[in-house]
Amino acid sequence: MARPRLPIGSYGKINLVEVTPGTWRARCRFRFPDGKFKQVERYRDSKMKAEAALKNALVDLQSDTGGTIRSQTSLSCLADLFMADKRERRSAGTVQTYQVAVDAHIKPDIGDLAVIEATPERLNKYLLSIAKEDGHGAAKNCRSVLSGMMALAVRNGALLHNPVAEVERIEKPGKPGSEPIPPERYQEFLNAVRNDEVLRERDSAELFEFMAATGFRIGEACGLRWSAVDFDHGRVTMSAIAKRITSKGMILQEYGKTDKSARTIDVPDVTMRMLSERRERMSHYGYILVFPTLLGKIRDPNNSERDLRERRDALGFPGITSHSLRKSVATILDAKGLSARAIADYLGHAKPSMTEDVYMGRNLGSEEAAVRMNEALDDPLSTNVRG
Repeated sequence: MARPRLPIGSYGKINLVEVTPGTWRARCRFRFPDGKFKQVERYRDSKMKAEAALKNALVDLQSDTGGTIRSQTSLSCLADLFMADKRERRSAGTVQTYQVAVDAHIKPDIGDLAVIEATPERLNKYLLSIAKEDGHGAAKNCRSVLSGMMALAVRNGALLHNPVAEVERIEKPGKPGSEPIPPERYQEFLNAVRNDEVLRERDSAELFEFMAATGFRIGEACGLRWSAVDFDHGRVTMSAIAKRITSKGMILQEYGKTDKSARTIDVPDVTMRMLSERRERMSHYGYILVFPTLLGKIRDPNNSERDLRERRDALGFPGITSHSLRKSVATILDAKGLSARAIADYLGHAKPSMTEDVYMGRNLGSEEAAVRMNEALDDPLSTNVRG
């Protein structure tokens, strides 16, 4: 069997010879970017110095052939290069999440490993230990960052394939996520929210009422501007989300969670009436946001989530989260007979299915979805279809 050729940017065995008394030569073959092999050599007055000089020259040659990422690059160095790349192309919130995974876990735990040593077996054991010690969310974030780091190494020729692709998925123990509100109890939930004095005092009741009708994510609802509400046509546009960034505080991020998040949807009549009354009630404040804080600032989604968490037992819906409202809208629309594509358009989901993505146009189901939600808000058990 023929011996495999050296990869581009690699070198063969270093030969050390004393060519004359007191003069040593270190020589090896190096494969250049054009695929050709050439001899590289250095001369010094000792064997060790000659070898060191040659290795320094090879490092320079390697940096010219494939950037700074090699198979022996440490994961700490690779993480820094990955983060530098992401700062140019990702939102501040995403960069912050990635940086926490790098600083709190990857660098201190496995940062001394070389790229080539980050095998699927090692990474799998490491991520399982993170899930056990620090939780499912931390493990998922670390897996995502490691996948991006290794993809960067593959693109730079340091690896042939991404080892994270062979790592098992991080499964959350227990029930998978929030549970939707049963359709037959939806109106009960809305009435409980509208009549809850604490939520009304915190000006959170109408926020949750809006989410329960539109399926907006909590960050999307907190970032909704009045300019995005079309009262003439009964529509709302999702164009920004409220987000907290370390060292910056609350900001409006001018794009959503995914490419499909930006959407304009028809809104149920009852919800548009609530928004109209809210606009009239708040008009003298001059706020640009529909659901700001009591002081007119950007509302922190985490604080609003806490409001719901603190009141859910009193509302009679223990275990409910803001995401339960989003799932509930999907459940109701499915029960009303809407297609997965129409529901995905209404909620801003990225992936209903490849077939539906190809054969169904976007926003075609928005008006029908609003009609079905209108029915649900009036009578959750109604299955009649308005003409």
